[in-house]
Amino acid sequence: MSSVSYVLLDGDFRLSSRSASKYLLVLLMLVGSLFVALPYIQDSTEITSSVEEVVEEVALPLPAYIEPGSVSPVFEAFYNCVRPKLAPLAGSYEEFWFSFVNLTKECDDLEAYNAIDLRPAPNRDEVKHVAYPRKIDDLTMVTFGIGHDVSAEIKLKEMYPTFEFYGVDPSSYINQNLYEKDLGGKYFEYAISGHGGMLNSRVFRKGGYREEVTKTIGADVFFTEIVQKKKIDALWIDVEGHEYPILNQLHHNGALDKKGVVVCQINVEMHKDTFKEGQGETKKFHDFVWKVLEDRRYVMLKPVFVRYMAKRFIRTFIVNVADKECTDLFLS
Repeated sequence: MSSVSYVLLDGDFRLSSRSASKYLLVLLMLVGSLFVALPYIQDSTEITSSVEEVVEEVALPLPAYIEPGSVSPVFEAFYNCVRPKLAPLAGSYEEFWFSFVNLTKECDDLEAYNAIDLRPAPNRDEVKHVAYPRKIDDLTMVTFGIGHDVSAEIKLKEMYPTFEFYGVDPSSYINQNLYEKDLGGKYFEYAISGHGGMLNSRVFRKGGYREEVTKTIGADVFFTEIVQKKKIDALWIDVEGHEYPILNQLHHNGALDKKGVVVCQINVEMHKDTFKEGQGETKKFHDFVWKVLEDRRYVMLKPVFVRYMAKRFIRTFIVNVADKECTDLFLS
């Protein structure tokens, strides 16, 4: 019989005491390394999490009605019409998503909306909406997601020639020529979201959409460091699922407020089931709408529910009716 003693592990599996000592030493070294690395891991986690914009939860229910004179008459009319229709669906994310258009389009013809000179700018498959300026000024227009089509931008330029155009799309194929040569704007090859980093995106390339990892910058960074403008007069967003973190920058005390950027009007597609793995879009949409009602800054007009193959999304037009830089120019 061997003179080497054994430590019994799980029945008949045996390990020599000399080997056990060696493994114990390795285990202790690994544990020690973990404690040394822990502060750096925590720092890394903090850096990653600080990138995401934190949006405060809306304290539902909001007031049933807004008192006259406390906000813009346009917002007052919007709130008092829309909020009672949506209140029964608060917290029911799927039902809220599928019911939103039919419920709120009933509020599209309010008398207070006559303060907005609303004009159409059609492209190949939809109609963009434009709040027409009430006076002559140099204006800035930004397109997030060009999608091989600038016909609506060209229509806007014909309507109001003093617009300066900035277009962003992660694919330069077709988009760069359209935006620079046909429109006369400035093109930038980026993916846009609420923050920078490497993110999963749906990119429209030759042959159709592809899901791929793209280098992304935040909308606030694009406005302040690339465009270098503090007022965006028109913003069109079609970024296949990244619209929610961009839109969250619009809220009070959000990323745009912190950088002093004001956005006056927005055409946006708000998507559902864009990626293979669910992103909780119906909750994001629900929370955005209630935050708009709480902020008392924007109204949402002209909602359209779109079915395209297996995809579903909502188009809507959003107008800033609170910030003076916008109301002086776009409201009567």
